[in-house]
Amino acid sequence: MSESVRAYGDATPVDARASSSRLKTIFGGSIGHFIEWYEWSIYGLLAGIFAVQMFPADDPTASLIASFSAFAIGFAGRPIGAFVLSPLADKYGRRTMLSATIIMAGIGSLIIGLCPTYAQIGVAAPIIIVAARLLQGFSSGGEFQIAITFLNEHASDRNRALGASPQMVSIGLSVLVATAVASLTTRFLPPDALASWGWRLPFLLGALLSLYGLYMRRGIDETPAFEKIKDKQKLSAASILASLAKYPKEAFIVFVVQMNGVQYYLWLIFLPTYANLVGGLDRAAGFAGNIAATAAYCVGVPTFAYLSDRIGRKPFLIAAAVCFLVFTYPLLSMLVGNPSFGTFLFVAVVGAIFISLNNSVIGTLFAELFPTQVRTSGIGIPYAVCAAIFGGTAPLIATWLQGLGGPLYISIYVMIICAITLLTHIFLTPETRGRSLD
Repeated sequence: MSESVRAYGDATPVDARASSSRLKTIFGGSIGHFIEWYEWSIYGLLAGIFAVQMFPADDPTASLIASFSAFAIGFAGRPIGAFVLSPLADKYGRRTMLSATIIMAGIGSLIIGLCPTYAQIGVAAPIIIVAARLLQGFSSGGEFQIAITFLNEHASDRNRALGASPQMVSIGLSVLVATAVASLTTRFLPPDALASWGWRLPFLLGALLSLYGLYMRRGIDETPAFEKIKDKQKLSAASILASLAKYPKEAFIVFVVQMNGVQYYLWLIFLPTYANLVGGLDRAAGFAGNIAATAAYCVGVPTFAYLSDRIGRKPFLIAAAVCFLVFTYPLLSMLVGNPSFGTFLFVAVVGAIFISLNNSVIGTLFAELFPTQVRTSGIGIPYAVCAAIFGGTAPLIATWLQGLGGPLYISIYVMIICAITLLTHIFLTPETRGRSLD
């Protein structure tokens, strides 16, 4: 049995049925996040191809900026989804809301995949794309915190970060799959076919994945922690939101930690487009390099999660912030001019490892900051608000800053975030390893 499966049980042997149930719990809790990030990633990776069709402009860069603006607008739906879905998960349970989020994500992907072009229906085309992105954002506003709460509450105390790590690994796997799909689509379809209809196929695949995810989430068990308090959970959803006022420091920590999503979006979503923009690197080569970097991320997350269960969460949070503070500018500078595939591969892999230091522990840190009664809301609302401000705007701001001052300006933006993060971890963030979630 794998370590991640053992993390859900005791040291005593378990029968095949129990093992199968735990695997289903892990998979059911993680697959929604996989599908969500696949859909967000495929949009970011293919934006440079369909931007002219849906957001026409005289300058290709202007079309790309308009397309990434729709990417950013989608994040505006996250806070709304967090405010609506998080307290519902705290009141009615994690399992029910996980099914709702995955359905909405699939509908959004289907709409994008079938949307007519600007030439066919005019301004309605970008409006439909924005509406689909808002729906996906609303879904994402509930998915992360509900799923991370679900997995952490099912995990054992001793191996909690490792037990919850499949969700964060699923982010990397989704980007890996999205990058592979984008790479194969761009490599094997002729340019005309790719521009006219080929880019739609990955979005339609996302819709099919959502149906499969809904099927996998049927019948998964509610978390033990919520089962213990559900009969006592008589508060209304509004009262649950109001009770969050008791945890301002914890909410602030979640917000600051999530600011570091900027690095995630820059490295694992935007970097191939950035290398093509500033150095002329072939998109297919960039996607191939991104696959290797994302694979490194997927290995790093469970490895560092396992170590954090032994030595604590804070060392990894601080290490990630220091690494990006020191190395962002040197790494991005290497891509300017005429980068080789080897240069891009090095930059992408190093950044992905830095990201895995942070992402290996953040989900468990968030869960350990709040009590069961408000855990989903406490994580979700500051997380979603921050994601809307910093995460969704990362490709757009990076494109804008590159035009203003090149990699130095982008690096300064990242370094400011890292400095704020370091101060927060040193002076405010508690070491939460070993806390009970009951």
